[in-house]
Amino acid sequence: MKKQTIVAAASVAFSAPAFADFQGLVDRYDDVNVAASVGEAASNVGRSILAVPGKVGRGAANLNDQLPPMLAQGTREFGVGGNVNFADDVAYNLNLTYGYFVRDRWEVGFGLGVQGVESDATFSLGLFTEYNFCLGEDSKWVPFVGFNANWASLDSDALDADSIALGLDVGVKYFIRENIAVSFSIGADFAFDDVFPGEDDIQQQINIGTRFYF
Repeated sequence: MKKQTIVAAASVAFSAPAFADFQGLVDRYDDVNVAASVGEAASNVGRSILAVPGKVGRGAANLNDQLPPMLAQGTREFGVGGNVNFADDVAYNLNLTYGYFVRDRWEVGFGLGVQGVESDATFSLGLFTEYNFCLGEDSKWVPFVGFNANWASLDSDALDADSIALGLDVGVKYFIRENIAVSFSIGADFAFDDVFPGEDDIQQQINIGTRFYF
């Protein structure tokens, strides 16, 4: 009996370190699994953020609606555009816009601009809306049509005038990156008084610009 007791005690004493080592391996295996799970979750979140800058989870929503991410509801846009003409007199046009997509493809916002010919200058501030036409999720070309209403003020040596001006633009954007596009448009503006450079109430222009989305 004593012999059996001694053998059993020795077995327990011998197996205790082995069991501790085994338990340590199990714990380390669990830690590795937990770390791997956390890393995979973080990677998925990162992919969602990169899919549409500034929006977590919006990228997944766009996978099935055939809509480029930067035309989705909730996207914001900052635009810079204009032109310079050195033909007879130096003519220039500069516009800054900030817009928000209230619905997919449909943007509203406000803008300010200045345009002039030599010493005549017209300053404008107003609202605009723009609708974008989707040619496919993978297409980098996005045609658009826009409408604007501005308060325009002419500062000229011969005349100072103020008026409401209405404008229509038709153009196309080309996305050089997911959140950056260059734009080209032609448009016409009509005012209820002679507030455009050259003391005119109608003007036509070509604009080239850059759009930033976030």
